[in-house]
Amino acid sequence: MKVYPECCTCMLERALLFCNGQDEETKYRVMKDICRVFAENFSGDITTTELAYLRNGVIGELLKDKDPMRELKIRSFRAAEKLYPELERYMKKISEDKASDRDIFKTALKIALAGNIVEFGARDHKPNLDHLGRDVFEVVEGSLAIDDTDRIYDMVKNSREILYVTDNTAELIFDKILIRELQRYATVTVAPLSVPVQDDASIAEAKMAGIDKMCDMIPRGDSIGIWFEKTTPEFLKKYNEVDVVIAKGMGCYETLVDYSERTNGKVALLMKAKCVAVARDVGVELGGTVIKVM
Repeated sequence: MKVYPECCTCMLERALLFCNGQDEETKYRVMKDICRVFAENFSGDITTTELAYLRNGVIGELLKDKDPMRELKIRSFRAAEKLYPELERYMKKISEDKASDRDIFKTALKIALAGNIVEFGARDHKPNLDHLGRDVFEVVEGSLAIDDTDRIYDMVKNSREILYVTDNTAELIFDKILIRELQRYATVTVAPLSVPVQDDASIAEAKMAGIDKMCDMIPRGDSIGIWFEKTTPEFLKKYNEVDVVIAKGMGCYETLVDYSERTNGKVALLMKAKCVAVARDVGVELGGTVIKVM
Protein backbone atom coordinates (compact mmCIF):
# COMPACT_ATOMS: atom_id res chain seq x y z
CA MET A 1 0.00 0.00 0.00
CA LYS A 2 1.37 3.37 -0.98
CA VAL A 3 1.53 6.01 1.73
CA TYR A 4 -1.20 8.57 2.25
CA PRO A 5 -0.33 12.09 3.50
CA GLU A 6 -1.68 11.14 6.96
CA CYS A 7 0.89 8.33 7.21
CA CYS A 8 3.72 10.78 7.86
CA THR A 9 2.43 12.18 11.14
CA CYS A 10 1.25 8.77 12.31
CA MET A 11 4.69 7.24 11.76
CA LEU A 12 6.35 10.11 13.58
CA GLU A 13 4.05 9.68 16.57
CA ARG A 14 4.90 5.99 16.70
CA ALA A 15 8.59 6.87 16.62
CA LEU A 16 8.11 8.93 19.79
CA LEU A 17 6.42 5.95 21.40
CA PHE A 18 9.57 3.90 20.70
CA CYS A 19 11.56 6.60 22.53
CA ASN A 20 9.56 6.33 25.72
CA GLY A 21 12.00 6.44 28.65
CA GLN A 22 14.81 7.99 26.59
CA ASP A 23 16.35 11.33 27.51
CA GLU A 24 15.34 14.48 25.64
CA GLU A 25 18.61 14.70 23.70
CA THR A 26 18.07 11.19 22.31
CA LYS A 27 14.48 11.99 21.36
CA TYR A 28 15.57 15.11 19.47
CA ARG A 29 18.25 13.18 17.61
CA VAL A 30 15.87 10.33 16.68
CA MET A 31 13.15 12.65 15.43
CA LYS A 32 15.63 14.82 13.54
CA ASP A 33 17.14 11.84 11.73
CA ILE A 34 13.73 10.34 10.95
CA CYS A 35 12.49 13.67 9.59
CA ARG A 36 15.57 13.79 7.35
CA VAL A 37 14.87 10.28 6.04
CA PHE A 38 11.21 11.16 5.50
CA ALA A 39 12.11 14.39 3.67
CA GLU A 40 14.29 12.39 1.30
CA ASN A 41 11.85 9.52 0.73
CA PHE A 42 8.25 10.56 1.50
CA SER A 43 6.10 10.53 -1.62
CA GLY A 44 3.09 8.80 -3.10
CA ASP A 45 5.43 6.27 -4.72
CA ILE A 46 6.78 4.66 -1.53
CA THR A 47 4.88 2.01 0.40
CA THR A 48 4.00 2.30 4.07
CA THR A 49 6.11 -0.78 4.74
CA GLU A 50 9.21 0.64 3.08
CA LEU A 51 8.87 3.93 4.96
CA ALA A 52 8.34 2.19 8.31
CA TYR A 53 11.38 0.00 7.62
CA LEU A 54 13.53 3.09 7.02
CA ARG A 55 12.18 4.71 10.20
CA ASN A 56 12.82 1.58 12.27
CA GLY A 57 16.35 1.42 10.89
CA VAL A 58 17.07 4.90 12.23
CA ILE A 59 15.65 3.98 15.62
CA GLY A 60 17.66 0.76 15.70
CA GLU A 61 20.88 2.66 15.06
CA LEU A 62 20.30 5.38 17.64
CA LEU A 63 18.71 3.54 20.55
CA LYS A 64 20.73 1.14 22.67
CA ASP A 65 17.51 -0.75 23.44
CA LYS A 66 16.70 -3.04 20.50
CA ASP A 67 13.24 -3.79 21.91
CA PRO A 68 11.98 -0.37 23.04
CA MET A 69 8.34 -1.45 23.37
CA ARG A 70 9.15 -4.48 25.53
CA GLU A 71 7.48 -3.24 28.72
CA LEU A 72 4.29 -2.23 26.92
CA LYS A 73 4.21 -5.56 25.09
CA ILE A 74 4.55 -7.50 28.34
CA ARG A 75 1.87 -5.45 30.08
CA SER A 76 -0.60 -5.99 27.24
CA PHE A 77 0.37 -9.66 27.00
CA ARG A 78 -0.43 -10.17 30.70
CA ALA A 79 -3.80 -8.43 30.28
CA ALA A 80 -4.63 -10.78 27.40
CA GLU A 81 -3.54 -13.80 29.44
CA LYS A 82 -6.02 -12.87 32.16
CA LEU A 83 -8.78 -12.87 29.58
CA TYR A 84 -7.83 -16.23 28.05
CA PRO A 85 -9.87 -18.48 30.42
CA GLU A 86 -12.98 -16.45 29.59
CA LEU A 87 -12.31 -16.91 25.87
CA GLU A 88 -12.00 -20.66 26.38
CA ARG A 89 -15.27 -20.75 28.32
CA TYR A 90 -16.94 -18.77 25.56
CA MET A 91 -15.80 -21.27 22.93
CA LYS A 92 -16.87 -24.19 25.13
CA LYS A 93 -20.36 -22.72 25.53
CA ILE A 94 -20.70 -22.24 21.77
CA SER A 95 -19.80 -25.92 21.31
CA GLU A 96 -22.12 -27.12 24.09
CA ASP A 97 -24.97 -25.15 22.54
CA LYS A 98 -24.60 -27.54 19.60
CA ALA A 99 -23.50 -24.88 17.16
CA SER A 100 -22.46 -26.12 13.74
CA ASP A 101 -18.78 -26.63 12.94
CA ARG A 102 -19.06 -23.62 10.64
CA ASP A 103 -20.38 -21.38 13.42
CA ILE A 104 -17.75 -22.61 15.89
CA PHE A 105 -15.06 -21.83 13.32
CA LYS A 106 -16.47 -18.36 12.66
CA THR A 107 -16.48 -17.62 16.40
CA ALA A 108 -12.80 -18.60 16.64
CA LEU A 109 -12.05 -16.35 13.66
CA LYS A 110 -13.72 -13.39 15.36
CA ILE A 111 -11.90 -14.01 18.63
CA ALA A 112 -8.57 -13.99 16.78
CA LEU A 113 -9.63 -10.84 14.96
CA ALA A 114 -10.64 -9.20 18.25
CA GLY A 115 -7.08 -9.58 19.52
CA ASN A 116 -6.00 -7.17 16.79
CA ILE A 117 -7.29 -4.27 18.89
CA VAL A 118 -4.25 -4.62 21.19
CA GLU A 119 -1.92 -2.51 19.07
CA PHE A 120 -0.03 0.57 20.18
CA GLY A 121 1.15 3.47 18.05
CA ALA A 122 -1.63 3.87 15.47
CA ARG A 123 -2.65 7.51 15.72
CA ASP A 124 -6.39 6.85 15.35
CA HIS A 125 -6.57 3.92 17.79
CA LYS A 126 -5.90 3.81 21.53
CA PRO A 127 -6.40 0.40 23.19
CA ASN A 128 -7.62 0.40 26.78
CA LEU A 129 -6.18 -2.52 28.73
CA ASP A 130 -8.44 -1.76 31.69
CA HIS A 131 -11.48 -2.57 29.54
CA LEU A 132 -9.94 -5.21 27.31
CA GLY A 133 -12.62 -7.83 27.92
CA ARG A 134 -15.42 -5.43 27.11
CA ASP A 135 -13.75 -4.25 23.91
CA VAL A 136 -12.87 -7.77 22.78
CA PHE A 137 -16.39 -9.14 23.18
CA GLU A 138 -17.79 -6.08 21.45
CA VAL A 139 -15.85 -7.26 18.38
CA VAL A 140 -16.66 -10.95 18.86
CA GLU A 141 -20.39 -10.34 19.17
CA GLY A 142 -20.57 -7.46 16.68
CA SER A 143 -20.95 -7.39 12.93
CA LEU A 144 -18.07 -7.31 10.44
CA ALA A 145 -17.47 -4.55 7.93
CA ILE A 146 -16.17 -7.16 5.48
CA ASP A 147 -17.27 -10.74 6.12
CA ASP A 148 -15.72 -13.57 4.09
CA THR A 149 -15.97 -16.04 6.98
CA ASP A 150 -18.03 -18.61 5.05
CA ARG A 151 -15.57 -18.63 2.19
CA ILE A 152 -12.63 -18.97 4.58
CA TYR A 153 -14.29 -21.87 6.38
CA ASP A 154 -14.63 -23.70 3.07
CA MET A 155 -10.99 -22.95 2.22
CA VAL A 156 -9.77 -24.28 5.57
CA LYS A 157 -12.04 -27.33 5.54
CA ASN A 158 -10.49 -28.40 2.22
CA SER A 159 -6.88 -27.64 3.13
CA ARG A 160 -4.02 -29.84 4.28
CA GLU A 161 -1.55 -27.22 5.48
CA ILE A 162 -2.05 -23.70 6.82
CA LEU A 163 0.48 -20.93 7.47
CA TYR A 164 -0.48 -18.57 10.32
CA VAL A 165 1.18 -15.14 10.18
CA THR A 166 1.06 -13.35 13.53
CA ASP A 167 0.78 -9.65 14.30
CA ASN A 168 0.93 -8.01 17.75
CA THR A 169 2.42 -9.64 20.85
CA ALA A 170 -0.70 -9.65 23.05
CA GLU A 171 -2.69 -10.90 20.08
CA LEU A 172 -0.92 -14.27 20.36
CA ILE A 173 -3.20 -15.20 23.27
CA PHE A 174 -6.25 -14.81 21.03
CA ASP A 175 -4.49 -16.59 18.18
CA LYS A 176 -4.27 -19.75 20.29
CA ILE A 177 -8.06 -20.12 20.11
CA LEU A 178 -8.06 -20.01 16.32
CA ILE A 179 -4.93 -22.13 15.91
CA ARG A 180 -6.54 -24.90 17.93
CA GLU A 181 -9.65 -24.71 15.76
CA LEU A 182 -7.62 -24.73 12.54
CA GLN A 183 -5.85 -27.89 13.72
CA ARG A 184 -9.16 -29.74 13.50
CA TYR A 185 -8.80 -29.45 9.74
CA ALA A 186 -5.13 -29.14 8.80
CA THR A 187 -1.51 -28.93 9.92
CA VAL A 188 -0.65 -25.41 11.11
CA THR A 189 2.71 -23.64 11.02
CA VAL A 190 2.99 -20.28 12.80
CA ALA A 191 5.29 -17.52 11.52
CA PRO A 192 6.19 -14.74 13.98
CA LEU A 193 8.92 -12.19 13.30
CA SER A 194 12.52 -13.30 13.70
CA VAL A 195 13.37 -10.38 16.01
CA PRO A 196 11.42 -7.73 17.96
CA VAL A 197 9.95 -5.02 15.72
CA GLN A 198 7.53 -2.41 17.13
CA ASP A 199 4.97 -4.23 19.30
CA ASP A 200 4.74 -7.18 16.90
CA ALA A 201 5.27 -10.75 18.06
CA SER A 202 8.68 -12.33 17.60
CA ILE A 203 9.67 -15.98 17.90
CA ALA A 204 10.65 -15.39 21.54
CA GLU A 205 7.24 -13.98 22.42
CA ALA A 206 5.42 -16.74 20.57
CA LYS A 207 7.30 -19.20 22.79
CA MET A 208 6.28 -17.16 25.81
CA ALA A 209 2.66 -17.67 24.71
CA GLY A 210 3.22 -21.42 24.35
CA ILE A 211 2.64 -21.46 20.59
CA ASP A 212 5.68 -23.69 20.12
CA LYS A 213 3.96 -26.37 22.21
CA MET A 214 0.95 -26.30 19.89
CA CYS A 215 2.59 -26.46 16.45
CA ASP A 216 5.74 -25.82 14.43
CA MET A 217 7.04 -22.27 14.08
CA ILE A 218 9.27 -20.60 11.50
CA PRO A 219 10.87 -17.13 11.64
CA ARG A 220 9.38 -14.65 9.15
CA GLY A 221 12.02 -11.94 8.93
CA ASP A 222 12.53 -8.46 10.36
CA SER A 223 9.78 -6.48 8.63
CA ILE A 224 6.15 -6.03 9.62
CA GLY A 225 3.52 -7.81 7.55
CA ILE A 226 4.60 -10.04 4.66
CA TRP A 227 7.15 -8.08 2.66
CA PHE A 228 8.37 -10.84 0.37
CA GLU A 229 11.71 -9.18 -0.34
CA LYS A 230 12.50 -9.19 3.40
CA THR A 231 11.12 -12.57 4.46
CA THR A 232 13.32 -15.53 5.32
CA PRO A 233 13.83 -18.26 2.67
CA GLU A 234 12.21 -20.68 5.11
CA PHE A 235 9.08 -18.56 5.30
CA LEU A 236 8.89 -17.98 1.57
CA LYS A 237 9.14 -21.71 0.86
CA LYS A 238 6.36 -22.47 3.33
CA TYR A 239 4.17 -19.65 2.00
CA ASN A 240 4.38 -21.12 -1.49
CA GLU A 241 3.65 -24.66 -0.30
CA VAL A 242 0.59 -24.20 1.90
CA ASP A 243 -3.05 -24.23 0.87
CA VAL A 244 -4.20 -21.33 3.09
CA VAL A 245 -2.47 -18.38 4.76
CA ILE A 246 -4.06 -16.72 7.79
CA ALA A 247 -2.61 -13.18 7.83
CA LYS A 248 -3.16 -10.98 10.87
CA GLY A 249 -3.23 -7.20 11.02
CA MET A 250 -2.86 -4.02 9.01
CA GLY A 251 0.79 -4.71 8.25
CA CYS A 252 -0.19 -7.83 6.32
CA TYR A 253 -2.83 -5.89 4.41
CA GLU A 254 -0.41 -3.07 3.60
CA THR A 255 2.22 -5.48 2.26
CA LEU A 256 -0.04 -7.99 0.48
CA VAL A 257 -2.44 -5.60 -1.24
CA ASP A 258 0.19 -4.91 -3.91
CA TYR A 259 0.83 -8.62 -4.57
CA SER A 260 -2.47 -9.97 -5.92
CA GLU A 261 -0.56 -12.46 -8.07
CA ARG A 262 0.97 -13.97 -4.93
CA THR A 263 -2.09 -13.92 -2.71
CA ASN A 264 -4.23 -15.47 -5.44
CA GLY A 265 -7.26 -16.01 -3.21
CA LYS A 266 -5.47 -18.18 -0.66
CA VAL A 267 -4.89 -15.51 2.02
CA ALA A 268 -7.43 -14.90 4.78
CA LEU A 269 -6.84 -11.44 6.26
CA LEU A 270 -8.01 -10.64 9.80
CA MET A 271 -7.70 -7.04 10.95
CA LYS A 272 -9.32 -4.03 12.54
CA ALA A 273 -8.86 -0.88 10.43
CA LYS A 274 -7.19 1.25 13.09
CA CYS A 275 -6.08 4.19 10.96
CA VAL A 276 -7.83 6.37 8.41
CA ALA A 277 -5.38 5.50 5.63
CA VAL A 278 -5.89 1.74 5.83
CA ALA A 279 -9.64 2.14 6.37
CA ARG A 280 -9.87 4.28 3.23
CA ASP A 281 -7.72 1.88 1.23
CA VAL A 282 -9.70 -1.24 2.13
CA GLY A 283 -13.03 0.60 1.85
CA VAL A 284 -14.41 0.53 5.40
CA GLU A 285 -15.10 3.07 8.15
CA LEU A 286 -12.37 3.78 10.69
CA GLY A 287 -12.52 0.98 13.27
CA GLY A 288 -14.18 -1.43 10.84
CA THR A 289 -13.48 -5.12 11.41
CA VAL A 290 -12.35 -7.10 8.40
CA ILE A 291 -12.21 -10.83 7.64
CA LYS A 292 -11.35 -10.87 3.96
CA VAL A 293 -9.99 -13.21 1.31
CA MET A 294 -7.12 -11.68 -0.64
